Amino acid sequence: MPRPPQSDAAGDGGGVDPRIDEALDQIADGLIFFDRQWRYTYLNRSAERYLGLPADEVVGKKLGELFPGDPAESDFGQPLRRAMENREVTNARAYHATLDLWLETRSYPTVDGIAVHLRDVSDLERQRRELDEASQRAMRMSSLLDISNEAFITEDLEYRVTYWNSGAEQIYGWTRDEAVGRDIRELIYDDATRFEEPAATLAAAGRWSGEMRQRSKDGRSIIVACRWQAIVDDEGRPTSYFAVNSDVTALREQQEQQSRARRLESLGTLAGGIAHDLNNVLTPVLMSVQLLRTMQSAREQEELLNGMQSAITRGANMINQVLSFARGVEGARDAVHISRLIDELGTLTLAVLPKSIDVEIDLAAVPPLWGDATQILQVLVNLVTNARDAMPDGGTLRISVRQQQVKSSPEVPSVLEPGRYVTVTIEDSGLGMTPEVQSRIFEPFYTTKNPGDGTGLGLASSLAIAHSHGGYLQVLSELGVGSRFTLSLPAADEAQAVDAASSSNNGEVMRGHGELVLVIDDESSIRTIVSQALARNGYRTVEAKNGRDAMALLQEHAESVRLVFTDMMMPVMDGAATASYVLANHPGVAIVASSGLSASAAVDRAREAGVRHFISKPFTAETLLRTIRDALREESPSG
Repeated sequence: MPRPPQSDAAGDGGGVDPRIDEALDQIADGLIFFDRQWRYTYLNRSAERYLGLPADEVVGKKLGELFPGDPAESDFGQPLRRAMENREVTNARAYHATLDLWLETRSYPTVDGIAVHLRDVSDLERQRRELDEASQRAMRMSSLLDISNEAFITEDLEYRVTYWNSGAEQIYGWTRDEAVGRDIRELIYDDATRFEEPAATLAAAGRWSGEMRQRSKDGRSIIVACRWQAIVDDEGRPTSYFAVNSDVTALREQQEQQSRARRLESLGTLAGGIAHDLNNVLTPVLMSVQLLRTMQSAREQEELLNGMQSAITRGANMINQVLSFARGVEGARDAVHISRLIDELGTLTLAVLPKSIDVEIDLAAVPPLWGDATQILQVLVNLVTNARDAMPDGGTLRISVRQQQVKSSPEVPSVLEPGRYVTVTIEDSGLGMTPEVQSRIFEPFYTTKNPGDGTGLGLASSLAIAHSHGGYLQVLSELGVGSRFTLSLPAADEAQAVDAASSSNNGEVMRGHGELVLVIDDESSIRTIVSQALARNGYRTVEAKNGRDAMALLQEHAESVRLVFTDMMMPVMDGAATASYVLANHPGVAIVASSGLSASAAVDRAREAGVRHFISKPFTAETLLRTIRDALREESPSG
């Protein structure tokens, strides 16, 4: 339907050429003319639609009549005013509250006023705002993801990284800029074949979870718990992959340490049971050898007996070493001259080294150590053996001994308490170790040797022995250059050194003078050999197989028994109960206890029962006689 003619820009009523009017009505955008008094002089159909009014109700009215207030001062009207007053083309995009539209305007000066081109951009503005809101949500989500310690990673279907959060930077070491665009298989895998099976499951099932080894930027191997998900479109087709990865390396290492601790606890229980039985077996054998030596003088027999005694003693020492590691057993503590241990080390180990290994020994004058000679020697043997294995093609082994004074200093913290120490350094020119191997060499059961060539307990037990002595064992190594182990152990104080010297100077075994000794042990072989050893050295004996039998014998020989020698573990009535009975009912009788179990645990039980003298099985006749003489002297100082 044709519209009535509108006034022209001059307001003379001439109207707009109908053909032009018809052409302008075909334009999808609005077009409005204002004269210089801000009266509407023309608007096309699109402009009518925007205003919601027909042209005949608008033309001739002023802008302010249709829109209350001063529309020329609004965000929508100011660009129109500049065009009118400054005669310049202006552009604007603003929200028209009355019309509830976002309009984009372009105003052109005309001879009689201005022409305003209007375009409804409400849909575009809504989309822009939705995109802005989505972008802000994404930024907020990204900020939340960056708070997490977990790695959040997105990849395209070619496994190229498209998103990499701060957690991923922390776990893998690659920055976001370094990671985005990279193939994930090249970025965090040493062996890309590890990725293939999980990736196939992800592609087929849309998800995968599990643990796998991956690699950080610095080359470290890490254990990662993975949860992967395919992102699909409306038709269920994957468009990308989303991964949540957690570094569980420390957790798994802690669990492995706990597992090792449980295995060690089981090993300790097993070793304790074996040690008890085996020590009971070795005790009569060892003492029999010593008694045989006093009965035979043939040189060949003497050599055989020496070999037997040495083998038995070393077997007993091995048992104690296993117990030291498995249960943290405290060994005997005496003044130990390191030079003598080095001499013994030469006999045991250095003499049988390959000829391709040169040995250099540098011993400085040092005070004696305070510790267990057998355990310290075992550490030295372990270190020399490892040095030998590190030089399969030969090299140089250097052993040096020095005194070290450790002082307290907050600026230079030390793992050692202040005091005097003796340090033994064993250095080789062998293969050396990587930092990763160095970080694990003291772990129980860790070994780089071939199966069957090592248990992984040598350095672990060596470190345990060093710690039990109040010392430390440290390592420095460089791959292809060699390794240096430094053992630091406390030096004996003056009183300990004097006591040890006095004991050494009074080394003869003192014989008995007919004292009656009650020997109590459930092993008949041990009772027999102990009684024989005592009888040959001036003592009289009576025997009992348990504490209950011993009580009867004590009643029978109440006036004669001077000392009770008792095993700690026996059926019917054990050594602790027997010692308690003796102390309560026969306070003048001395007590010596023995056990084939771990020394520290047995000593504690004996002390709790009031026993002050204790010897571990297997023991020599000399140790037995010396301990009995000391106990008798303590009980009767005048004797």
